[in-house]
Amino acid sequence: MNKKIHSVIVKRTDTIKEVMHSLDKSALGIALVVSDNGKLEGVVNDGDIRRAMLKGKELDHPISGVMNIKPITASQDTSVQVLLKLMLEKGIKQIPIISSEGTLIDLSLLSELMSIPLSNPDITQKEIEVVMQVLSTTYLSIGPKIREFEDKVASFSGMRHAVAVNSGTSALHLCIRSLDIKDGDEVITTPFSFISSANCMLFERAVPVFVDIDKDTLCIDVKKIKEKITSKTKAILPVHVFGHSCQMDEIMKIAKENNLAVIEDACEAIGAEFKNKKVGSFGDAGVFAFYPNKQITTAEGGIIVTNSEKIASLCRSMRNQGRDEDGGWLAHKRLGYNYRMSELSAALGVVQMDRITEILNKRQSVADQYASRLKNIDGIKIPYVASEVKMSWFVYVVRLDKQKYDAKDRDMALQKLKSKGVACSNYFAPIHLQPFYKEQFGYKMGDFPVTESISELTIALPFYNNLNEPEVDYICENLKSVLASLSK
Repeated sequence: MNKKIHSVIVKRTDTIKEVMHSLDKSALGIALVVSDNGKLEGVVNDGDIRRAMLKGKELDHPISGVMNIKPITASQDTSVQVLLKLMLEKGIKQIPIISSEGTLIDLSLLSELMSIPLSNPDITQKEIEVVMQVLSTTYLSIGPKIREFEDKVASFSGMRHAVAVNSGTSALHLCIRSLDIKDGDEVITTPFSFISSANCMLFERAVPVFVDIDKDTLCIDVKKIKEKITSKTKAILPVHVFGHSCQMDEIMKIAKENNLAVIEDACEAIGAEFKNKKVGSFGDAGVFAFYPNKQITTAEGGIIVTNSEKIASLCRSMRNQGRDEDGGWLAHKRLGYNYRMSELSAALGVVQMDRITEILNKRQSVADQYASRLKNIDGIKIPYVASEVKMSWFVYVVRLDKQKYDAKDRDMALQKLKSKGVACSNYFAPIHLQPFYKEQFGYKMGDFPVTESISELTIALPFYNNLNEPEVDYICENLKSVLASLSK
């Protein structure tokens, strides 16, 4: 028997006051009324007691007149999945486990059963079938599914070319190389991103030049870009953070005035739009990524989209060990890499692209559910979406109010949420404060104050296509409870 429940086992003759003491002591939210022979006679929770007292029951009234004599129970062989389904559907947090004779055996707690992951790919039978079909062919690499996937992404993005590779990081690297960005060149980008958006420059010994972010959109602050342009600046690499587009009209204007290339890091933003134009289609090249936590997945993978034949041709060659498309297997025209996407990944991507409207709509629905539950909770700032932006939801990141909480509070909130079965994380840790960047470039706290202050207070909540409403309720209720405990 769960040791925790001994403190909430009461007798039918116990008074309301005595049971209230048991409830307060256990913090389980329920008292179990058990007979002398161990049989469950009923249950009582805080709500039952409140209703009884509103009806005039005194504190010395026996609990037998308050208890629920027909509680939801389960047998010892009830699966975890069934218990969870019952709790979420009925909105309860505990289910007594009893024998066939009605003897109390245990108490199943939602907080101990619940395990909500941070992300969860949406794979249907169709994806499985198409991947199995590829396994029955001789093409596991460099086959027809790669081209089919590329064509679908190019068409969706409104671009002439798409080049599929094995990761978003690889795609960014190839963009840097195809634009001849090299040793000593500078590329302007943001410190608030996944580290690949800066590392891709270091692969070619170019220098990432960071610009702080806008406090609302969390994207690069366009008002601060010009002051970072030097004679060494060769490109701007804006990151569409969390699926929210950067202010691309201003970025393209600055780039044109200064003869700079633009590489859009849209790894988190496939389907997002700025002023009715899809991200990835503004610059010289754009990059999408397909890790399992992204909007669509190829398990591992990324893709470059561009209208430039030159960039597309170079990227196709470099992803395939420097071979030209019309060259032999052992003819390597330039330095290249094994950045190829497998046919299995491409096949998965083909079906995911066929479903992309459905997938993006699902994610919007989950974001709407979060917003409706969290928008009025004191101390939380929900994600901002600019009026000219169509969001493509990658993650759902809330921020704590800096007037009420600090970084230690945020870290404690993460810890407490995880203890309740809610996976969560801090998105993002500033790139410039990563150990390697501090050592290499001498960055320190205070260099990018907006990035730093926001990074200290972010909480990424579970977010994926099929996150259901009872799970969203559970997450939001626990977030609210955790923050209330931190405010005391």
